[in-house]
Amino acid sequence: MPGETGPIDVSLPIAMLIAGFFAVAIFNTIEISISIFSVFRRKHGLYFWSLLVATFGIFIHTIAVFLRFFALAPNLPMCVVTVVGWWAMVTGQSVVLYSRLGLVVCDRRKTRLVAAMIIFNFVVLHIPVSILFLASNSGNTATFFRAFDVYEKIQLAGFFLQECIISGLYVWEAATGFKPILAVKATTGRRMFRHLVILFVLTVLLDASLLATEYSGNFQIQTTYKPVVYSIKLKIEFVILNELIAFTQTGRRHDQFFYTETDDAPRSSLSARAMAVDGPSSTSRFSTQHGTSVTLKKINTFPSDTTFGRKSSSRSNCV
Repeated sequence: MPGETGPIDVSLPIAMLIAGFFAVAIFNTIEISISIFSVFRRKHGLYFWSLLVATFGIFIHTIAVFLRFFALAPNLPMCVVTVVGWWAMVTGQSVVLYSRLGLVVCDRRKTRLVAAMIIFNFVVLHIPVSILFLASNSGNTATFFRAFDVYEKIQLAGFFLQECIISGLYVWEAATGFKPILAVKATTGRRMFRHLVILFVLTVLLDASLLATEYSGNFQIQTTYKPVVYSIKLKIEFVILNELIAFTQTGRRHDQFFYTETDDAPRSSLSARAMAVDGPSSTSRFSTQHGTSVTLKKINTFPSDTTFGRKSSSRSNCV
């Protein structure tokens, strides 16, 4: 039970592998932190704070596990720090994805359900495992270890499903939400959609590899590999979500064109926002090379959100 209930005793190659994982995770968190403070000019909003919390959660978790595994600090205090870092790292990353879900999801019921899922999983998955983990390291190892070992596998699978659902929702909604503007911004729209698909695929593959290390009985490897997985995912999410913001933002100029299909089909989240902004407007119709009838609607926007120091109304596509 080394690792779960105290310092580890492993061979030199395994120790070097673990140290390598720690180094990669720390390097990634430093790089992400620099990117956050260089990109955001105004430090506010759920997106900024969730990125910051998730990044420092990875850093704290990595340092605490390293000190605990190699007996460089007292075990129980490091267990408490490990748990706090784990909360911030795992749930913080889900909140990062949730914070920009409104860019592609128009139905607020869906975003509320995602928020409810994150809160529910925090209560059901984080808290019981944390209690069992701390109890296993407080001198009652035989009493609590078996329950912790079982619940550890359950929570890992639960958080895997949560992140797959959120990242998959981006792909699902973008598949329909990008249609109204593909006629005019086809290249940019398709590239953005591909990047969202890449985000989903990498999330599945990285989390699946993490599940494999846990279910194969390699707790020490899983615990040290986890910060690497989450730091890589956070770097990818940071880049792709920023691209999504730039793709959907409409406030850099006061006069913007919005493209909406003239058919009676339901409006997507990307086009619904254009219809919700107040202001003088003028419309004209034209046909694309594919024969689709499109309305070009010019409206005066009133930018209100300042995500990156530039005035932007990319806060949500559904006002």
